[in-house]
Amino acid sequence: MAKGVLKWLLFSISAILIVVGVLFIISSYAETIRFAEGLVFIAVALFIAYFARERKDIEIKQEVRITASAKVKELRCPNCSALLDAQKTQIVYGKPYITCDYCSNKFEVTEEPTW
Repeated sequence: MAKGVLKWLLFSISAILIVVGVLFIISSYAETIRFAEGLVFIAVALFIAYFARERKDIEIKQEVRITASAKVKELRCPNCSALLDAQKTQIVYGKPYITCDYCSNKFEVTEEPTW
């Protein structure tokens, strides 16, 4: 993931390699080895261009709506009984998880039945 000037330098090198590769393929009637060399130039150019592109992070937001009144009781780690911060809850594959700051235990937060 190159940025700025380096990204454009890599794209320029890639474009030059593609042009050289095409020229080698065009001139392959004289020597057959030039066709393979042209393909190698183009393959290297595509490899450089692939890794020079800019990748954007994907952000997934999940909204939870509670229709009834809800009270948050204090959360404790089931491993070491330390108090946990409910703000550090992460949603992984649709389930809420918390990681304990003290013992690094990661567990799913479950709701106790009200009946």
